[in-house]
Amino acid sequence: MSSAHIRRVLTAAVAIPLLIVVILKGGRDGFALLVGLTAALGILEYYALFFPGGSVIARGVLLVLCLAVIGAFHREDIGASLGVLVLVFLCTAVMCLARSRARTSIVAVLSGQIVGFIYIPFLLGHLILIRGWNNGIAWTSFLLAVVFAGDTAAYYIGKAFGHKKLAPSISPGKTVEGAAGGLAAGLLVGALFRQYWLPELSWPLCALLLLLLGVLAQVGDLFESMLKRSVDIKDSGRLLPGHGGVLDRIDGLLFAAPVLYYFKTYLLL
Repeated sequence: MSSAHIRRVLTAAVAIPLLIVVILKGGRDGFALLVGLTAALGILEYYALFFPGGSVIARGVLLVLCLAVIGAFHREDIGASLGVLVLVFLCTAVMCLARSRARTSIVAVLSGQIVGFIYIPFLLGHLILIRGWNNGIAWTSFLLAVVFAGDTAAYYIGKAFGHKKLAPSISPGKTVEGAAGGLAAGLLVGALFRQYWLPELSWPLCALLLLLLGVLAQVGDLFESMLKRSVDIKDSGRLLPGHGGVLDRIDGLLFAAPVLYYFKTYLLL
């Protein structure tokens, strides 16, 4: 067993029990704090990738705005979170004016900042809304189990049996066999959750939801790989030994959480 694999297992052995404790015992406030911390670390990784060398003041302002998005979700006010995106645009525009350079693409800077806020705190904030549902603990656990089981299975099945590359120009290590194994693992884990903890979810809708979550989680993984490849970086950070950075761990969850929220909100009335 390689040292990298040992670090991966040890990190999971520490992080998973802590996550379970926060979900079960932390209440809405404790869970929102965890989501806020995760979003803050993720946004710092994002800006280290695409805006290296930024000032401490600029990063501080962006962190405050990131937490404002999470705070809006905690108050169940999606409209306020969209208002924060307007503030992000205005603050970025002011910073661009203060540091204007003839050769700098202002459109690239502005779009990069907005994309970062939509991609990380806005998408991740839907987890807080899910946790706030009736039976929200079960739904949150369902989502995390499906996404993380699929990610883990895709990794190990791809390592053991993978031959056909899934998207070699984006992520050379991912295989069709791994993706299929990850999707199957997510379906199995999700079906078990539905059987014992989510009886209100009919089997046909459960199957549709699990397919959506499984596919979108893998799309999220590929999307983050594409972002990293655009700046020629392998991992978004080194905070989680054996896993990389925070974004490397939550990339699938960022795409899956909004899918679950809107699916249940509009199809499971």
